[in-house]
Order: sequence, then C-alpha cells, then structure tokens
Amino acid sequence: MRKHRSANLRRALAAAILATAPLAAAQAQDTIKIGAMAPLSSPGSYQQGPELLLGIEWAVEEFNEAGGLLGKKIEVVTEDTQGRPPTGATAVEKLITKDGIVGAAGEYHSSVCTSEIEVFHRYGIPFVIGSCWADSLTEKEYPEVFRTSVYSSKLAENMAGLIKDNSYKKVVAIVEDTDYGVGIAESLKKAFEKLEVPASFAYEVVEKTSKDFLPILLKYKTQVKPDMVIFAVTQPGGFLLLKQANEIAFAPSSETMVIDGTCTSQNDKIFWEAVQDGGKYVMMSCPYSPSVKLTAAGEKIKAKYKEKFDRTPNYLPLQGYDAAITLLTAIKNAGTTDSKAIIAEMKKLKMEGSRGMIEFSSEPGVWHNQWRDVPTFIFQYTEVNQLSADAAVLYPPNFANAKIAKPE
Repeated sequence: MRKHRSANLRRALAAAILATAPLAAAQAQDTIKIGAMAPLSSPGSYQQGPELLLGIEWAVEEFNEAGGLLGKKIEVVTEDTQGRPPTGATAVEKLITKDGIVGAAGEYHSSVCTSEIEVFHRYGIPFVIGSCWADSLTEKEYPEVFRTSVYSSKLAENMAGLIKDNSYKKVVAIVEDTDYGVGIAESLKKAFEKLEVPASFAYEVVEKTSKDFLPILLKYKTQVKPDMVIFAVTQPGGFLLLKQANEIAFAPSSETMVIDGTCTSQNDKIFWEAVQDGGKYVMMSCPYSPSVKLTAAGEKIKAKYKEKFDRTPNYLPLQGYDAAITLLTAIKNAGTTDSKAIIAEMKKLKMEGSRGMIEFSSEPGVWHNQWRDVPTFIFQYTEVNQLSADAAVLYPPNFANAKIAKPE
C-alpha cells in the first residue's frame, strides 16, 4: 500500500512539473518567445501563409523597436503547419514544451486551428487566431482562444444580404471538405433563414485538393442552373475552380454570377496569373477593403507593404498584425508572462488595430473572445488585371460605390 501511494505521488509530481515546465522555461529565457503558425508548404495554402506571418513579424518588430517587452526582446518562433491538422497540433506541442512560448498568433486553415486550440487549451497558453474563420473555433468557448479575424457567420450574412438586395433566386455553394468549407455552407444556410432571403439555397462538398472540378461544374451548368454560385475552396483549388467554371462558360456569365467566399482573389497578382480572363466579374467576400481608409497602424502597414512589394496588400498582413499586436499588448499590460494574467488582460483589451477598434466580446457562442465588429466587404473585379484597390465595392450598402456588373 505504501509503495502504491509512493508511485501515485511520483506520478502526481511528474504531472505538476510537466504542467509548469512551459511557464518556468518562458521565465528563464533571455527573450520572450511568441509562436506563429501558418501553412508555408503544400498541401496547405502556402501562398497565403507568408502574407499572414508578415503581419505578425511587423507587430513584433514594432514592439522590439520600442524596447521589447518586460525588458526583453521578443522572438518569433515560426512553424509550417502545411494545412494538416496533425502537423498543427504537433507544432503547437513543440512550441509550448520545447520552445517555451508564452502565447501564439496566426494560422490560416480552420481544420488546423481546430486541432491546435485543443493543445493551447490543455496547456492554458493564450492563442489569437490569425485567419481561421470557422464559427466552431470560438463556439467552444475556450478561455485561451481569441480571434481578431473575420468569422464565417458574419461573412455569410454579408453574402446573403447582397443576394437578397439583388433579387437572386437560386443559389448554390461549392465548398471544400474542411471545417471552414462545411462551416461557411452551414452559416450561409442560417443567414438565408435569418435575413429571410427569398431564394433557394443548396451546397455541395468537394475535395479541396481535386485537380478536376469539371464534372461537378457541368452538372450545375446544365442541370441545376443557379443564378448565383458561391465558391468556398481555398487556393490553389479555388483558383482552379474559377478557371474551369469560366472555361465551360458557366460562371461568371449572364446566367450565373460567382462569389469567391475565401477572399483569396484579393491577392490580385497570383489571382490574375492563375485565373487570367476568367477573373473578370468575379466577386469576393473579404475582411478588408483597399479603398476604405484604415487606422493609423493599418495605413502604416499598407505603406510598408507597398514599399516592399510594389502592390497593395490583401487582408492577411492586416489580420496577422492584429492577432499579434493584441497578444503583445496584453502581455505588456499584464506585466508578466503568466498565462492567466495575459488571458485576463486580453479580455479587458480595447485598442486600435489595423482596421478599427478591437474589443473581445464576452457573449457566448461564436462571439466568445471574438472581435465581433471586425469589418467585412464584398468587391468585384470589372476589368482583366484590375488591381484589388480598384475593385468595385458592392457591400455593405454604406460603403458601396457600384452595383453588380454582369457580362452581356
């Protein structure tokens, strides 16, 4: 019996040491380490990942130039999560237990975020989602998980509003086989009901990595014949879907218009290279408008990006910046790297980000620890090779500068 109690005590002590190891490691370091996760290689959206990380790095750079945090420089530890949920979970485990991060920001794919938040929750380490949109991420109401990015139900209500205002009657969505894809489809279904959109709605789930969408597209072109189709497949699959829809004269056309629900079309350089003439008349649902004035921080990022790449940024550097700047500000306000203290400060935070005043909601469900008022827009390219900054703003009505343009 004594040996049994002794073994139990050893196991309890080992568990306690493991639980406190990340905090102890963080306190002993010469730098304060922040984790940053994103897809940087296939099969993930590897062209999107670096854009997201850029915003995180610029937020850290801004803090380091001002003296760092708690008398130390901030170090970003980056992990390539490849768009794979198991890789994301393993990367977060390493960041916490080996690298000793005090918090993290980033990630692009909702399915990867879904696996990552479980690890952050288990260790009690704060994580600010950079660009994962699935409602289910905040609906879990984990105290460690915050989101400054847009969320699916808000984007869905924007698209449903545009569809209602323009009297479309038959709408279909083709979505990827991920938490994001199915999530946005279900959000659209709810948005149609909530806004009482007088149109039919249905969706179909496809393989994100497919190289041939033609059989599905031909079915909708010849049999279903919708007047609006929404594509929610992240690139490179999403661009292929748009290209093939144009090649068979399905959408955009005088009979069927199209919305890119992922906003990857806003990265105009890679969009036009991939889709070419098929991009004319494509609409996109996005969390950032290049034509709308940003905050002082946002305009600074915009200018910095333009100087570096000679083009206007898409939404990702801004979302990366907002995720990181809120985390770093909370650490500064807490005056410690203690996780519970940082989380408490995150909940109290009210600060200007790149796109507006960021404040995390305490309401339950999808709004838990969510920047509820994150801005969202719908744009449209009306010319081939048009810059995203010149795209027409269609929605919301208070920002609209044009009506939907259609092929003749």
